[in-house]
Amino acid sequence: MSASQSPEQRLIELELLTTHLERDLATLNSVLLDQQKEINLLKQVIGRLDERVARLGPAEDEPRDPGSERPPHY
Repeated sequence: MSASQSPEQRLIELELLTTHLERDLATLNSVLLDQQKEINLLKQVIGRLDERVARLGPAEDEPRDPGSERPPHY
């Protein structure tokens, strides 16, 4: 916007800019809500996987000595 524009033209440009910004804000809000839904879903999945790993893990009363274990390629 230059100072040589008429007030009416400047107002029109400001209204157009506001309209575009409102549209962009609505789009960003929508994307943010979708991301939050996905984050919540992934948190649930990770929680279930943590529970499964905890159930499958070695018992506390069985100490392991990594030095005496054979590597998987033997």
